[in-house]
Amino acid sequence: MLVRDTFELVGRRWRDLGEFAIVGAAGFLVAFVLLFLGLNALFSGEFFSKIEELSSPAMDSADEMNAWLESFDVTPTTTAVVLLFLFLFASVVGYEVANIAVSNAALDDVEGREVVAGSVLARAFRRTPKVFLFGVLVGVAIGLAACGGCALMYLIDPALSIVWALIVLPFLIVFSPLVPILMVMAYVEPKLPTPRRWLRLMKGNKAALWGRMMLIVIVTGVLSFALSLSLGALPMPALYGELIANVIIAPIMLTLSAVAYLLMYADLTGRNRPPAEPELST
Repeated sequence: MLVRDTFELVGRRWRDLGEFAIVGAAGFLVAFVLLFLGLNALFSGEFFSKIEELSSPAMDSADEMNAWLESFDVTPTTTAVVLLFLFLFASVVGYEVANIAVSNAALDDVEGREVVAGSVLARAFRRTPKVFLFGVLVGVAIGLAACGGCALMYLIDPALSIVWALIVLPFLIVFSPLVPILMVMAYVEPKLPTPRRWLRLMKGNKAALWGRMMLIVIVTGVLSFALSLSLGALPMPALYGELIANVIIAPIMLTLSAVAYLLMYADLTGRNRPPAEPELST
């Protein structure tokens, strides 16, 4: 049902969702260009020439590959650091804007409203800074729970770190895949969600949601692998092929995942209930 409904909604709104996917693709393209320029500055201007060497027929043994890796001269200049920071920034902005736009457009469709691409996109740009900071806080909280707590317990007593890992890691394994529902709430609701509201929304549905999340991972993983194999046949160095693959594949998978997560959220909130059938007059 979830996979079918996702593809049906994408099929109905492919023009609008395609515009948002293009925005995401543009963000990823800018990000990867900044990444390559940053790596070139980091490796003393030799990055692109080194990449060209990968396609050389001579690069056919482990020893030659190790020699190639050791030949890089790392120089962490200010330019390199700034470009790599801009790469991360462009990646996040492209990802968040596309996700927010797709989620809001899908919600408009689910609730029977007209999808106005320009309005949805403007809404996404306005909400991105707030959602970005919220996502950072969620990531930091998960990281502190997983690693920070374990490290703190280890400093107190190494045995406590094992106990902490046995208690916290299963919790994270169960709840981390459910974080996309929390993020959808941040994308489409007027106020940022609280952990209490997130848990209350999922009450009694966590096992089913976890299974559906795994289904999304499997479906998008299979599609990404198939597309990667197709694009991998392009006659160009592997790194540039990877660039093209990510710019094309990532927005497609982002769109499918965002629609699926929104449908799960709409199901939890009762927003996608089918309209009641009209009563027959007697």
